[in-house]
Order: sequence, then C-alpha cells, then structure tokens
Amino acid sequence: MSVEAKHSDSERSDPERQDSERYDVAIIGLGPTGATLANLCGLHGLRTIVHERSTLPYSQPRACHIDAEVARVWQQCGFEAELHQLLTVSDGMEYVDRHGRRLFNFEGFVREPLLGWYEDYVFLQPEIESMLRRGLDRYSQVDVRLASNVTDPTALLDDAAFVVACDGGGGGTREQLGSGLVDLGYDEQWLVVDVLLRAEPVPPLPTIIQQVCDPTRLATFVPGHGAHRRWEFRLQGDEQLDVWELLAPWGITPGNGELVRAVPYRFHALVADRWRAGPDGRVLLAGDAAHMMPPFMGQGLCSGVRDAANLAWKLSEVVRGSSAAELLDSYESERRPHAETVVAMSVVAGRTLARLAADETDAPDPMQPDPRRWSRLPGLDLRGRFPIGHQLPQPDRLDERLPDDWVWVASDSSFSSPDGRTVVVAPTATYGERAVLVRPDRYIAATAN
Repeated sequence: MSVEAKHSDSERSDPERQDSERYDVAIIGLGPTGATLANLCGLHGLRTIVHERSTLPYSQPRACHIDAEVARVWQQCGFEAELHQLLTVSDGMEYVDRHGRRLFNFEGFVREPLLGWYEDYVFLQPEIESMLRRGLDRYSQVDVRLASNVTDPTALLDDAAFVVACDGGGGGTREQLGSGLVDLGYDEQWLVVDVLLRAEPVPPLPTIIQQVCDPTRLATFVPGHGAHRRWEFRLQGDEQLDVWELLAPWGITPGNGELVRAVPYRFHALVADRWRAGPDGRVLLAGDAAHMMPPFMGQGLCSGVRDAANLAWKLSEVVRGSSAAELLDSYESERRPHAETVVAMSVVAGRTLARLAADETDAPDPMQPDPRRWSRLPGLDLRGRFPIGHQLPQPDRLDERLPDDWVWVASDSSFSSPDGRTVVVAPTATYGERAVLVRPDRYIAATAN
C-alpha cells in the first residue's frame, strides 16, 4: 500500500476535509493501544482521527514487557527494523527467596519461536510510543489531533462511524457509557522505582526477572532495555519509604544509579462488563479502558495491543460492508475470555509471592503450558479442532508474504482455494493440515484437508 507523508507534527490533518468527509473510526487516546490501532486502521485504509490530550509521548517508562504476538503485530505495522533496535530479549522469570536463591522458575521451558519472535522482550515505553506515532506519518487518511480533550465520546459519532476508547483506566469514557467494572479480587499498593545505571562500576544484577519472596517486603526486579532497571516494592498502607534504602541491598546508590522515577501504584484486577456500548453499539473499549491487571505477568500493554489487532480488521470489514455490524460483537466474545484469563494469571502470580514468603516449601510445580495454546481465542474454538483459534506459525518471516486480509496458507501448491481467496504455499506453517484459512490478525479460522 502506498502511503503519503502528513502535514506537521503538531496536527496532521486537512482542515477542508474535516468539514466535507466523514471518518470511519475515531480513536480516543494515543498510548500504545490507541497508536497501534491507529497504525492498523491506516494499514487497512480506514479514514481515522485520533484525539490525544498530550502533545508528546508519555515520558516515563511505565510498561516494559511484550511477548511474541505483540512483536508480530508491530511487525505487521511495518516496524520490524526499528524493533530490533528497541527491544531486548528477556530471559524469563523466576521466584527467589530473600537471598536470591531460586525457588522455582515460573516458565520451566524454552518456547520454540513459533510466531517468528522470541517469547519475551523488554523495552522503554517512550521509545516505543515515539515509534508508533512516527508510523502514523505514513498514512494520509489518519489525522492526529494533539492537545484534544474529548469530554463526550458519543459526540464524535457525529463525524465518525465508530469510536474506540483507548483512554486508559481513568480516562472517563467507560464511566460515561455506563459500563461497570468486574472486580477480580486484587488490590495492593506498590512502589515502582525506575533507575538508569551509570557508567561507573555497578554490582552484578540478575539477568532474569525476579519475584522476590522476602517476608519483610515483597519485591520484583526487572532487568530492562539498555541501562534501565526496575524494582517494585509492596507497600503497607500509606507508608513513606526512602528509595535509596530500598535499593541499597541491591548495591545501587546515587553514585551508580540515576533515579528516573519512584511512584506508588495501586495494582488492580478489573474487567469492564461491556466492551461495546453507546448509540447502536458504535463505541468500543480497548486497552486499560477495558481491563486492568497487576503487572506480575507483564501482560497489560500486551492485552491492549491484542485488542487493537482483533478490532482493526473487523472495523474494516464492517465499514466496507463485507460484514454486518454484528461482527463487532465477536470482539468482546473473543477478547474478554482471554483478557480475564490473563488477569487471573497475573493475580495468581502476585499472590504466589506472598505465599512463598510465608512458606518457601509451598512452591507450585513449574508451569509448562503448551506454547501453541498461549495465543488462542476461546471464541474461535468452534468444533474442538486444534488449529482453529490459534495463531498461524511464522517460519522464515512468512508474514511478509501474506496480505493484510484473509488468506489460505497451504502445505502444497496443488491446493485450490474453495472461496477464491489468495493462497500462499508454506508447508511448515499449517499444523499438518493441507491448508488453513487465516484471518487478517493471523488467527486460524478454518481448515481444509
């Protein structure tokens, strides 16, 4: 698809077009979820307007972890070359005692890179947000309105067919639409501390994410991208702590570490009870507006990007008239069970910290899920067939050969498409079936033998 550069960094739009043309999609919020959705809408040719309150990407390193599926989505958006510079492969996660001795490895296996990327990466959110915003310059049909504070999301429907609220857990759209929150039972106060290591010699730090089961204070350590390191410490009530005293046992001092931020956060486990609301169901929720979770599995941003990938192609089909508006109901039916499962896993991971701090012998068996079941949509498991509802593997950068549309991926060149759709031959990518029908978001929707 050819794309054109936009007009300016502050407001990329055509004033004459604003009055004469209707947008297909209006997005509220230009964080990672909204910016990913805007790039995907541009990829699908949707006329899109994005409203963002800030003028610059968020400057603090909030989210710091993604998985292979999210890297694959951003690859589809055309960012692969930049990602190799902005991502660092993560070594996984372990639970340790107060002395740093391993109690158990949360993922006691090495996943095969089925999706074309390693399973875990760390990054700096401001760098990723800048990448996603720059990507929007490619699309003449995507307008970005910075310093735009939306007070009534339904008013955007006067000029857009659909509105997607990506304005975070406290953005206000969910409450205005009357969508409540289902509380999954986790509410704790933690102090999040981000540090940049200085050039001076620093003590050896772990190269793997650690959940520290210290009965005096539960903690998390994350070796980040480049010189970035993160600690999280559970707080008791509203106590005020000296950050450098907390970091001292790790050997971090003002001489070898620059304090980037130290911010208390209340970790929640919440899921919206309706993801599609507003007049005629034309307003949808995505990202933290639809779900919030503790950070112990590193799936908050990942879940928002999954929302965007699931929703973009469905909006495209409905806007173009190739599917009825009811297709958008499948967004919640597919994404909500997956999000609720990930939230529940995050809660278990957090509670395991406290359980092991009380009794180090109470370690669960190492979790060894089938990697092929990690990226799976329960709503697509229509007939119990194994491949349906799973992401298509991506050997040898297969996605570069696939259109951003429905496609048959076949194991041999003699396969003839039953519906006239494009066929791509890739013998190693079809789960042993003769062919699989792949959706635009790379999930398998049907098989042919």
